[in-house]
Amino acid sequence: MHEPSLHSGFISRPPVAGAREVLAFTLPGQMAPGKVRALLVGSRINMRGLRDFVELDGLDSQGTGAAFVFRYGVVVLFGVASEGERQFLEGVREHVIDPLPMPEIETATIELAPGEEQVDAHGNIRLRELTTERLLLTATVLARSVVLGRDEMRIADIFDRIEPLVGELQQYGRVSHPIRRVMQQIGEVLAAQHRMIGRAQISEKPEVLWDHPELDRLYGRLEAEYELGDRARVIEHKLEVIGDAADALLNVIQDRRSVRLELAIIALIAFEVVVGLVEKLT
Repeated sequence: MHEPSLHSGFISRPPVAGAREVLAFTLPGQMAPGKVRALLVGSRINMRGLRDFVELDGLDSQGTGAAFVFRYGVVVLFGVASEGERQFLEGVREHVIDPLPMPEIETATIELAPGEEQVDAHGNIRLRELTTERLLLTATVLARSVVLGRDEMRIADIFDRIEPLVGELQQYGRVSHPIRRVMQQIGEVLAAQHRMIGRAQISEKPEVLWDHPELDRLYGRLEAEYELGDRARVIEHKLEVIGDAADALLNVIQDRRSVRLELAIIALIAFEVVVGLVEKLT
């Protein structure tokens, strides 16, 4: 298998507001029903670094493998063997911003079947045909799911790190940790909100549905299967709780610093008074 060139086959929808959101690439391999892999490789992929794009409608998904690259750091691969996947990721790696040591992975199985398109009782995605639009819709759902999975783990980690601070405040009525640590917690909350709402756009329908409304039912079933809406709402609620806790801790630390400043001013005034009295007595 030859190493895929990143400059001869990427396909893209017309850019929105000057920024490409998703690109595609045809790869050596056999496009056939089977495993699909979504890999979160970093916080973002520099789409401007990927050259020679054509319209998405030009993607020939018949008889070849395909890869979709999402700006928010996810690559989704269809019909690509392990070696082809490795080579493709090697080529994309130089464009990845804040790469992960190990990618987060979401997998699914596609089956071709006549009749209604749905997710069956075994979790397999049943499609009537492997059109570009159906592949893109499936890739979008899997990409959003793997981003949510990463954020769920990060938020659980933030909870674990904030818990000792809250416990200290509850037990002693004060927080001994430096203000920088609390600010880091707030920064991580804001970063998680930005990833979910700004980049991955979890709560918005994919753009492909504007041109292909007949796929709206399929998207609804995929979204329900991966619980995108429910998971996003749970994350938003947890982010609010973490944000409130971080704000409270920050206020406590700032109040403590204000008290120290006031005490320092009082001590300075007292010192000046003492110095004045000494000067008068001498």
